[in-house]
Amino acid sequence: MCFCYQIQGKDSDLIPSKSAIAAFLMKLQLYMNNIRRCAFEQFPCLASVSSDLQDEDEELASYAEYMENMHADMQTRFSDLLMMAIPTWVLIPFEVNVADIDISLQEPLIELQSDKIMRAKFENGKYNVWKINDVATKYHLLWDKAYLYVVAFLTSYLVESGFSRNRLDIVKRGDLRLS
Repeated sequence: MCFCYQIQGKDSDLIPSKSAIAAFLMKLQLYMNNIRRCAFEQFPCLASVSSDLQDEDEELASYAEYMENMHADMQTRFSDLLMMAIPTWVLIPFEVNVADIDISLQEPLIELQSDKIMRAKFENGKYNVWKINDVATKYHLLWDKAYLYVVAFLTSYLVESGFSRNRLDIVKRGDLRLS
């Protein structure tokens, strides 16, 4: 899946976005290394003209330099997200050892881990346990710590979709006059 689609959309939050950005940066590093050693498997257009390219070719160096600059820019742009430590209990709440987390969260996490309905939804894979409606009220101590990771989003996708022209239809309502 394309990197840009992984960090936007209604289900996007900091957790999958951090993973997508980290993977993209590792792929850029791989691509730079492969171009420098004339391995063009990821670049079919370059592979088709590889016989015309030489190891010292300036164009190859410019491709690698472009990716290097993009890599540096992405690392700078997303450094705060990449450096963010997401607690293991937020990522895998039913698999983490309760003894390994903050003592104030141990009892609520035991309650969550013992909730058979929540566990079934989580194991089913269709639900992010933190995005189930009653988690905030049933497990408010955990929610108070976890919500920042699962509510925050990196892009304006949600705002844009909320204000899309199709939904507002302001021209037909008369709020916007076209002259």
